[in-house]
Amino acid sequence: MENQEQKLKKIRQTKELEYGSFDDNMKNIGRVWSALLGLKEDIPRWLVANMYVAAKLIRTKKKYKKDTYADAANYLYQAELMQEKDAHIYRDWIVGYNKWKKKNGRNN
Repeated sequence: MENQEQKLKKIRQTKELEYGSFDDNMKNIGRVWSALLGLKEDIPRWLVANMYVAAKLIRTKKKYKKDTYADAANYLYQAELMQEKDAHIYRDWIVGYNKWKKKNGRNN
């Protein structure tokens, strides 16, 4: 019998075949979102994945769907791996973002 971790891994593999590299997709989405928001620094890929977790959680408010929880778990798992690997990049991103906010009068 498959445990939860094995099920999630199988889902990740299926999604990667369908959509391509998770890592690359999160990186590209971060670039696009940053451009749309006028940010100088790209939103880190792990933060993009966490934003998707938030979107999945919001969907649970409407109705129960097992797939939504599996997707959220996978996004969260991938985000953890990416953030752990890129911890130094996050610190740099936050510093840059705070400078941007101050320069653009967005201190709230």
